[in-house]
Amino acid sequence: MSAARARTAWAVALGLALLAIVLRPALGESRLVPSASVLALVLGMVVGAIPPLRDRVAAGAGRVAKQAIPVAIVLIGFGLDLGPLVGSGAIGGSLVVVVVAMVVAFVSALIAGRLFGLDPRASLLLGAGTAVCGNSAIMAVAPTVQPDDEDIGLSIGAVNLLGVLMLVVLPPIATSLGSVGREGGSLAGLTVHAVPQAIATGEAFGAEGLEWATLFKLLRVAMLVPLVVALALTLARVRAAKGEGSGSGPGIPWFVVLFVVAAGLRATGWFAAEVAVAGDERALWAWLQSGGRIVLAAALAAIGVGLQLGTLLRVGPSMLAAGALTVTAMVAATIPLVRWLFD
Repeated sequence: MSAARARTAWAVALGLALLAIVLRPALGESRLVPSASVLALVLGMVVGAIPPLRDRVAAGAGRVAKQAIPVAIVLIGFGLDLGPLVGSGAIGGSLVVVVVAMVVAFVSALIAGRLFGLDPRASLLLGAGTAVCGNSAIMAVAPTVQPDDEDIGLSIGAVNLLGVLMLVVLPPIATSLGSVGREGGSLAGLTVHAVPQAIATGEAFGAEGLEWATLFKLLRVAMLVPLVVALALTLARVRAAKGEGSGSGPGIPWFVVLFVVAAGLRATGWFAAEVAVAGDERALWAWLQSGGRIVLAAALAAIGVGLQLGTLLRVGPSMLAAGALTVTAMVAATIPLVRWLFD
């Protein structure tokens, strides 16, 4: 692929990402409106549906996604603040609850994916998005899992739709089962997909619910690094056993190490200095995190270019059904865990 085509693909992906970020506020502040990253995915699909545009961009779109994902994850690491979690003393038994809930999500995703005929790699993406933090988790494990771009786009679509649905249905379901206050908030933090959706769901259980939803969601996000490492080690062994690789290296992605470094630098306070850009003043770490979100949106836009309507219609309902079964199993397993934790 020529350098000119690569530059064109990057320009289009970044342009779509910025357009999505500009459009997002115009759609209102409703929590039901998808994130800028998902809007970028949709805009990419629009470009991919127009033959002249697709012909110019499609060749480089896959490379853009592969290059952008690691950079986005590292920059997003600057936004990870574990101070409130550590200060609350909530780690202890809570870590056990989080790990069990995540294992349930992955096992359920593999079983559901098999029931609905999904590729095992797509099931792993669903498991990661459900177990940890939606889009970011899917994009973080993608280089290790090595799925098709179509599976990435479809899993992100399913996870985001289910996250919005959870925002609406989880509070009344939890309340009817007696999970209110801190129990309800903890349940939201442990099961709802994206960070904003989890915190907003926790808010439905009052101030205490909001606090515990935030704490548990932070703990799940912190588990992204060990999750990627564990997947890398496991898949390396599986591929070696199948004769698909030498298995000599652990296969841990480089960006996982830099993600940890970024979070550590944030914790030092060195990136807390306020920086003003065009009248907008934010901490340096916040600007880096915002840059990560732009790059993540560009990666999703590039993935969207390669998605075809026929594939969406064929695989989309199965992906959504498998995702729904996965999150249902996670909620069912988490309710007794939360009650055990607070007994």
